[in-house]
Amino acid sequence: MKDYLPYAAGALAGLLVAFFISGLLALTETPQLMLFALLPAVGGALVERVCHRRPNKS
Repeated sequence: MKDYLPYAAGALAGLLVAFFISGLLALTETPQLMLFALLPAVGGALVERVCHRRPNKS
């Protein structure tokens, strides 16, 4: 379960960014759907990759 925490945190961050961009640009329909599909997945993948690259000293 602990291994999924970085991905979940990144997905949540991506979702918040998607909400912000959608509200800022007043997107509707297909662009909004693409934004909410891609940003959480990309955010989760990026945060997970950064966390696994960092050397663990514990």
